[in-house]
Amino acid sequence: MDEQDKILIQERYKERLIKYGPGIKALASGIESRRTVRFDILAEIGISEGSSVLDVGCGLADFYAHLIGKGINVHYTGVDIVPELIDEARIAYPALDLRTLDLQDEPFPAKSYDYVVCSQVFNLRLEKEKNEALVQDMLRVMFNIARSGVAVDLLTSYVDFQQEHLYYYQPEKLFSFAKQLTRRVTLRHDYPLFEFCLYLYPDFEGWAPK
Repeated sequence: MDEQDKILIQERYKERLIKYGPGIKALASGIESRRTVRFDILAEIGISEGSSVLDVGCGLADFYAHLIGKGINVHYTGVDIVPELIDEARIAYPALDLRTLDLQDEPFPAKSYDYVVCSQVFNLRLEKEKNEALVQDMLRVMFNIARSGVAVDLLTSYVDFQQEHLYYYQPEKLFSFAKQLTRRVTLRHDYPLFEFCLYLYPDFEGWAPK
């Protein structure tokens, strides 16, 4: 992501945080009941007790709260490019590992977390249609970090209408790209939201390309 786009995103959420306070409205990610559906789908990639989880674009660390609410204790790290969101998340969860960080600039070591999740991060339409390139690069980065799997949700192009400030992805196109990274890809487009979720798992031993 170039610096101009990063500043655009940082300013957007800084302003929303000032306007709405630390809550779901600041994140512009819908209502809580829909977020619960979304988080359940992310967790269904296989996250269980004791898993290590990297939450990319963690916002206020709400996914951690969701897992704890389900009785799933994990080793959680959250990263976000918006420092004000990380500051608020640290107030709510002072014991968590929360960092202001851009993975494209500072990637974690390979296979350093069991699961990498990313929710509602790539929905804002960037200038010059940069969304596709950004998501593809981030899928590469996140897949390299994950030992067990990556789960990412995105807005789908299968909608009744579109808002100009949002970007709607073709699920088939990103599924095809993900299959270039690994043979084990699941496309979830079966839940009652106008979005979809991709799971990327490592190839089985002995099945990976030479």
